[in-house]
Amino acid sequence: MDQTRPRPNYQKRSSVASERPFSQQILTSRDNEVYFRPSLRYEVPTEEPRTRTVYGSNFESRFPVYGLDWTYTSDSNEARIAISSFKEDSTNHVRIIHGFPDREEDSLVTESTGNDNDSSTVVAWDFHETSGATVRYPVTKLQWDPSMRLGLSNTDRFATTSECLRVYEAGESAGSEFSSASSRLVEKLCLTNSKAKSFNQMPPLTSFDWNLADPRLIITCSIDTTCTLWDIYRGAGVTKTQLIAHDSQVFDVKFVFGDKNIFASCSNDGSVRVFDLRNLEYSTIIYEPQTQRPTVARASSSSSSSSSSPSASPALLNSNGNAKALVRLATSNYNANHIAVLEENSNRILILDLRYPGIPLVVLQQHSAPVNAIQWHPTKNILLSGSDDSQVLIWDMDNIEAQRPFSHGGQHSSVSPIFPANGFSGEMEVNNICWDPQGNWVAANIGRKMQAVKYEA
Repeated sequence: MDQTRPRPNYQKRSSVASERPFSQQILTSRDNEVYFRPSLRYEVPTEEPRTRTVYGSNFESRFPVYGLDWTYTSDSNEARIAISSFKEDSTNHVRIIHGFPDREEDSLVTESTGNDNDSSTVVAWDFHETSGATVRYPVTKLQWDPSMRLGLSNTDRFATTSECLRVYEAGESAGSEFSSASSRLVEKLCLTNSKAKSFNQMPPLTSFDWNLADPRLIITCSIDTTCTLWDIYRGAGVTKTQLIAHDSQVFDVKFVFGDKNIFASCSNDGSVRVFDLRNLEYSTIIYEPQTQRPTVARASSSSSSSSSSPSASPALLNSNGNAKALVRLATSNYNANHIAVLEENSNRILILDLRYPGIPLVVLQQHSAPVNAIQWHPTKNILLSGSDDSQVLIWDMDNIEAQRPFSHGGQHSSVSPIFPANGFSGEMEVNNICWDPQGNWVAANIGRKMQAVKYEA
């Protein structure tokens, strides 16, 4: 890295946590008015916490940001972060941001191990926009090629969904520290399985997942009730299979960690279903408010979840008396049996266990406004969440192994509530969140700003 590059001229801040737990830790900060909210019901510290100051690590965009993902490359200590806009007009943006690290002055990790990619020694990031592209519709999700962090590819490559699945690559110029922000990304693939000939008539793709075990595979979901599996390495990308996954719009889909065949999806019909690519005739409904026991349904049947069942509790119904839509899910990277799910316009996070279908293992509801995003830690049993209450909360889920779900009067009860272990607050609603690949940093999209904060357990 060029040693003459000026250090970022930002106000200094503390990291998310030190040795103290969340209840005794204050985030002293001047940059971007990031602070702990006094309205949260946590203990007041009795002594001044020991903090470590670092440079503020953020990137200010010209547009409201939603899409967010963070990766590294095997031959560089630079962070790659992809962001996208969410504007209600016909012009939206996708951008690549490179982060250049400022490391601890007393750190000998690089000299002793030669590992430039250890983000735990980074105290701040200096972010610069390096390349971008303009798209018509808002991007519902973006994700980097998992081959990059596996060391299988040195090409900056990521995918997005909107009216179709697009795969972008960045040229050599995007790797330069001071490359022009006007340099464009190269669109390599534009895939759709819709019969509509016009992009304006295609059913929007609501999300997708890039398989970590087999990076050839990407699965997408759509408001037309389908999930589609793509092989992006065959020719110009081909459809391997498509199935009707739910009775209503499918809002999210994820592969189970470490598996290239099993994936889960959630829908406007209020259910979470698990599929196996080796036998797509049936799916397993692991969560559905209207039922009290697991159900096996035909994946291609539009009546698979319409069997008679007890009434759902009011907490699980929307204003129309229907089951609440499930809008996002995240499969754990630590325990393949655990799936976190978000309800529409709800402060609740449902933690499901594949071994106990039908009832959530535990419900997290310490946010005071609807939760917008969730993501599991890359290697630990920790969950990250971001909400309209401007909070980013970090949940230690190690204790949920002792939990066993049970119901009383059709409603969920858990052994004991789980409270967040760490967190920080922004000045606006949190639109999206993610971890860096090593789990040492948290990134959050807050308004027009991408804010990175160091996490120290």
